[in-house]
Amino acid sequence: MEGYFQLGYIKKKHGFKGAIVLFLDTDNPSYYESINVLFVSDSNTTVLPYFISSCKKLKSNEWILNLEDVSSEEQSSQLIGKAVFLPENMLPTLNSEQFYYHEIIGYKAIDSAFSEEMIVLDIIDRPLQPLIRLKNIKTEKTSLIPLVDHFIKYIDKKSRIIELCAHPDLYKI
Repeated sequence: MEGYFQLGYIKKKHGFKGAIVLFLDTDNPSYYESINVLFVSDSNTTVLPYFISSCKKLKSNEWILNLEDVSSEEQSSQLIGKAVFLPENMLPTLNSEQFYYHEIIGYKAIDSAFSEEMIVLDIIDRPLQPLIRLKNIKTEKTSLIPLVDHFIKYIDKKSRIIELCAHPDLYKI
């Protein structure tokens, strides 16, 4: 979703009056405590705004929300499983060595152990370990490399380059 980042998803209904449970997929859920609107995926390209009328923490990363204009179990049922987004300008600022996954998509990827030029296609956010999907520019072959700190040498945000230091055999899988 251009211009938005995924904050989490609507996990389930809460009660019978339209309340929902929002799962926040973030390291610091408390950063978002002051939001008063969230954007729910309506399709692959559009989001709809929903204003929050009340919020109560269920767990640190799960909140019970009442949304304006959602006042029945039937209405809240239609939201279950939908992705929840916020505008990118609401992301916390990171230092130059940190990055958000969506930022490095399209970066040129280099690795001194692998001479061919690659592009970052996307990040597959797996529960135990995220993977970076790379495309070899010359052969069009894709590779999946674990996205771990040990494999990242540096990131140059201005030049849009990520230098990796993964084992050469990983690029052949």
